[in-house]
Amino acid sequence: MKLRLIPAARERAVPGSPLPRAVELHASSGETLARAIWLSGQVQALPLCAGLGRCGRCRVRFVRDAPAPLPAEEAVFSADALALGWRLACRRQVPDAVAGGMLTLELPAEDLAEDAGIAALPGAPGPQAAERELVLAVDLGTTSVYWRAPALDAPRGDLFGKDAAQGQFLNPQAGAGADIMSRLAVAREPQGRKLLAGLARERLGRILTALGADGGRVSRICLAANTAMTDIFLDRDVAGLCAAPYRISHSGHETVHLPGLPPLYIPPLPGPFVGGDVSAGLAALLACETPRPFVLADLGTNGELALVTEKDELVLASVPLGPALEGIGPECGQLAGPEVITEFSLTPLGLAAHLPGPAHEPGTACACPACRAATAGVRRQSGEAAAPGVRGISATGYLSLLAVLLQLGLLDSSGRFPASSSPPPRMPLARRLAEGFARGPAGTRLHLPCGLWLAAGDVEVLLKVKAAFALALEKLLAAGKVRPAELAALCLAGALGEHVRPQHLETLGFVPAGLGPRIRAVGNAALDGAALLALQPGRGDALAELCARARLLALVDDPDFQQEYLRGMRFGA
Repeated sequence: MKLRLIPAARERAVPGSPLPRAVELHASSGETLARAIWLSGQVQALPLCAGLGRCGRCRVRFVRDAPAPLPAEEAVFSADALALGWRLACRRQVPDAVAGGMLTLELPAEDLAEDAGIAALPGAPGPQAAERELVLAVDLGTTSVYWRAPALDAPRGDLFGKDAAQGQFLNPQAGAGADIMSRLAVAREPQGRKLLAGLARERLGRILTALGADGGRVSRICLAANTAMTDIFLDRDVAGLCAAPYRISHSGHETVHLPGLPPLYIPPLPGPFVGGDVSAGLAALLACETPRPFVLADLGTNGELALVTEKDELVLASVPLGPALEGIGPECGQLAGPEVITEFSLTPLGLAAHLPGPAHEPGTACACPACRAATAGVRRQSGEAAAPGVRGISATGYLSLLAVLLQLGLLDSSGRFPASSSPPPRMPLARRLAEGFARGPAGTRLHLPCGLWLAAGDVEVLLKVKAAFALALEKLLAAGKVRPAELAALCLAGALGEHVRPQHLETLGFVPAGLGPRIRAVGNAALDGAALLALQPGRGDALAELCARARLLALVDDPDFQQEYLRGMRFGA
């Protein structure tokens, strides 16, 4: 079956982005439209919810003969949108045949725009410059891919090199689902694994081509990724990662040769779900002489934690978290980025939303009409559309919001909103915010600035993340015989560490009381470590020796894990 994808006539492209174009592709009858479209490699990658029908990102419009809406679609789209033919591609299959032999669908314009994922830095060599030898460091995450191209002639002592270029893009495999297990379900079959490997390799090939056109020659690559993403990229059997008892097919610390790519170094893979992104991050922190004992926490769809003790012991743990900390799952959730709220704070007149700002500094206050009205003490109307220029709420935005609500008594420790029969809050500000609660067939929602909302189901999703992470951290410290008060640093990697406020993590119970001041944002430690290992390959031997004697905790296999996890399903210490 042939699919023709065209930009939605009523939607504009993202300002400054390339003009959208029509796309034609072949699809097999019976497969879902979502997989056919977002694993084709011809449209923008999207972090999808793997067919749960919750995120609504796989929306497509049937230009003609739209099928009758399903209940899941009625829960996502308005009646007007359904009448126009908007449906969820994850709930629709490629038909056996259609009139004319081609199924035409409209997609949001931004889905059909090109994205090179390349941002050249000032001083980068141009096409006429002499060739410059580079290395390529890649952090291949389940959701996003970050890369840097440091030059080999970096000054001595500059551990992570000076970049000729850098960039990021959504993992093109995201159409298979937002979490690791969804990706593994596709990769378990050789054909599916080859498809996913090809998507990621093709994007790296485009980066190499762009760097070459700019006068750079990449001599080697270091790919930091979790074990599943690594084996999928290498097109190796992933059966050992798909079902318990989990096992790894190789331990990394090897250089592989793939068609069309320079020699590729894979950092040590300590365990089934503690991979090369964690070992590369450890390389970066150890090179910077981070005080011990410290914990590196890399929190994405999987929570991976590494404890390095004063005796040079390494204890590792992993726990499934789901995609909520990537901004995927909550109804207004979005990946962190421009036009995405990263924090909520209380003002004397109400709740204020903040767009991205410097790490641990107040971001820009949203100036949309809804927020201006809230600041002036004017109550918004429920159901008001999201403000222009505000796309949603990041994970750190949600965490700050929950901390505020918990402190005001508008959320109890078990994650429940006040019952409709509950007496009104005593504090005037809390009473004003409580007016935003709306109860209906879809459950309770709290209306927020910018026309957004917090659903009861969103709170549950984030409470599960809190319970899993807090338990993993507790077990890790106990195994290493390190009391929380003795921990020198809790190093949070990624966007979460950059934007979350430590006091919010304490308030919600992610970390023990008193640990907040020792939380350190370490940025993309995996990418820094990949750059270090690419520039100085000799460092890999010591790192591999450390990982080889690591103690790996099988938390989920512990018979008491489920009971302890349920006990942790409460906010607060």
